[in-house]
Amino acid sequence: MDILDLHDVVALTKALPDDNLRRGETGVIVDVGPDNHYLLEFIDKKGRTVAMPTVSEKDITKVYLETSLVA
Repeated sequence: MDILDLHDVVALTKALPDDNLRRGETGVIVDVGPDNHYLLEFIDKKGRTVAMPTVSEKDITKVYLETSLVA
């Protein structure tokens, strides 16, 4: 498992229907809690927060961004 840190981009490995989030949606780690739990922030296209669930490490995976694609 990759080491997860504050501000890492992560993807959900399972849906969170209570938060209206689908498997594969990406968010950012905004707080690290006990027992390998993370507070995530998900935003819409206008930058507004749409969900802030706390999830277990087993329910997310780190996303690696290709820096050569960033203009």
